[in-house]
Amino acid sequence: MILTLRKAHQTIAILISAALAGCGYNAGGVRTATLGNSVPVTEAFMTPPPGGPEVIAVVENRYANALAQDIILDNGSSVSGQNVIYVRAFGPMGRDAGQSTLSTDLMNVTDIRQELNERFPGVPMRVSGLYAQNRYGPFSYATGGSGKATCIYAWQRIAADARVFSFQRGAITWRLRLCENNTDARSLLLLAYGLTINGYFMSKTWNPYGDPPEPDPRIGRPGETILPEQVVDPTVIAPTSYREPQRTTIKRPAPSRASRPASAPVPVRPQVLNEPVEGAAVVPRPEQTDLSEPAVGTSNLPSNSPAPPPTYTVPSPSTSLRPSAPPASTTPTVAPPPSGPRLVMPPTSASASPAVRVVNMR
Repeated sequence: MILTLRKAHQTIAILISAALAGCGYNAGGVRTATLGNSVPVTEAFMTPPPGGPEVIAVVENRYANALAQDIILDNGSSVSGQNVIYVRAFGPMGRDAGQSTLSTDLMNVTDIRQELNERFPGVPMRVSGLYAQNRYGPFSYATGGSGKATCIYAWQRIAADARVFSFQRGAITWRLRLCENNTDARSLLLLAYGLTINGYFMSKTWNPYGDPPEPDPRIGRPGETILPEQVVDPTVIAPTSYREPQRTTIKRPAPSRASRPASAPVPVRPQVLNEPVEGAAVVPRPEQTDLSEPAVGTSNLPSNSPAPPPTYTVPSPSTSLRPSAPPASTTPTVAPPPSGPRLVMPPTSASASPAVRVVNMR
C-alpha cells in the first residue's frame, strides 16, 4: 500500500513538471536587451524655446539615482548625426528607480573634447572662452561648421550644492548638440538661453536651483523710485533668423576704367510724401494752369484765340444795365437802351470778332 502511494506521488510530480516545462516552452517571445524606452514628447524633461527646433522623440532610461533622457530634435542640416538634448537629472527616484546606478556626471574639458569628436565627426569644433549665463546659471559652449551648416555644442551643470552632487538637493546636467543650415552661431547660441526645464522629483528636499534670491531692498522703502522693467525676457523666444535662408547677392563684374563713361552727378531727389503710384493718372495741382483750361477773365489766353464775351444781367426797366463781370481792357463796353433790351450772343468762332448786338423789342 505504501509503495503504491509513493508511485502515485512520483507520477503526479512527473506530470506537473512536464506541464510546467511545456508552458515555459510555449510562452516564448522576443525581447530587446536595452534599458531605453520611448516616451511621449510631452514628457520631455527639457524643451527648446518656442520657435526653436521641434521635439520629435524622447528616449528615456531610469536608474536607481537618476533619470536620463535623450531628446531628439528636428534636423535639417547637411552634417551627419542627430540634434539632441542630453539630460541627466539626479535625485530620489522612489518607486520609479531602476536596477543600475548612473555614475556622477562631472563635466571637464577632457571629456567635452572627446564628446565633440564623437558627436561631430569631420566638423572642426572650437571651445569658446567667453562667459555665458542663462536663467539657470553659467554654461559653456563650442562652435564650428562644415559647408553651409553651423554647429553648436553647449553644456551646463545645475546644482545648488558646491560639493559632488548631493543626493538630497539633486542636480541636473544637460548638453545641446545642434547643427543647422543657413544659420549663424549667434542664433543657435540663443537657443541655449531659452531652454526650459519641465521635470522635477516628487521630493520636498530636491532643489538643484538653490534658495530663491532675496527681494530688492528698495521695495517698500520711502524715498526710493522703482521704474517698471520689461516683463518678457527676449531670450526666451527663439530669434526670427532661426533657419531662415540667407539671401545671396550676385556681384556683377565692374567695368574697366577705360570703358567706363563719364557720367554727370545724379541730383539728389528730395523725399516727396504721397507720391503717385507709377502708371497712375496724374492730376495737376491748381497752380499748373498750362495743363488745365484757362480761367475766365484771365490774360493767359493765346494770341490767336478770341477773348471771351462779357456776360450781362437783364435788369428791370428802372435799372441801368451793367455787366456782372468787367470785361477785358481791350473789349469795348456797349450800353443797351433802358427799354428792356434782349441780349443776343453771337456764335464764337476763330474768324468772328467778339461783339455785342442789342435788338430793340419795340
